[in-house]
Amino acid sequence: MHSVESGAVHELQGLLIPQRQMPLLLPVAAVIEILGYREINENTTEASWLLGSFSWRNLVLPLVSMERVLGVEREGKRGRKRIIIVHVFSDKLKTPFIGIEATGMPRLVTLNEDNLAVVEGDPWPDDWPISDRVRVLDVEALIPDLERLGALLQKITP
Repeated sequence: MHSVESGAVHELQGLLIPQRQMPLLLPVAAVIEILGYREINENTTEASWLLGSFSWRNLVLPLVSMERVLGVEREGKRGRKRIIIVHVFSDKLKTPFIGIEATGMPRLVTLNEDNLAVVEGDPWPDDWPISDRVRVLDVEALIPDLERLGALLQKITP
């Protein structure tokens, strides 16, 4: 039997969520389910980043385009889009879950100090739900601030 040293390597599992410009990186623990694209009830608010709502497990969840939140226009075609069900850490929303649009199937990545680094640069505007830009396995990705995203949604949903 081997003993574990206190200098053991710490690893986390993450998901790279495909987007047209730069993928999102989420901890596996925040992702509840990955769905195929489904029928969406159109958005009736002024926020173009809120694509609408959809049914999931007897709940109605908002569907968010993170690219639109960040000012990137969205393509009209569906292709192989997915909906990523994410737990947002907000007790102000009707449900603690939202859908985030993805342009393909997420990829599981192991994160550790050898393959994950913060990319320095200009800070994000205060109203953007992004916590960091990182490099993981030679890919730049954005880490969403799920609490801030929940707060943005809470402002525009009744």
